[in-house]
Amino acid sequence: MDMQVLRERAGLSRAEVAFRLAISETSVRNWEAGRTEPTMTPKKYVEALRLFKCTPQELADASEKSINQRHKRKPGRPRRFPDNQVAQVTEILVNS
Repeated sequence: MDMQVLRERAGLSRAEVAFRLAISETSVRNWEAGRTEPTMTPKKYVEALRLFKCTPQELADASEKSINQRHKRKPGRPRRFPDNQVAQVTEILVNS
């Protein structure tokens, strides 16, 4: 579940989320598109949990999924390697 699904599951529009959290609709759009991660005061964080009717883990997972989806969609972006593959590539380059 990404940020958009989390919002839709709560039955909210972007404008409603923005209004209720006193942030811009652009911020909500950026969260959903994976351009930015939600950053908020503790008070707004608690309000966001109530608003989205979710647990802290669900909010964290949704934010991470939105960010990861953006990186997958962006053409020409270098592929990220798991740490073990970076070590293997580094070893090959050093030994060449």
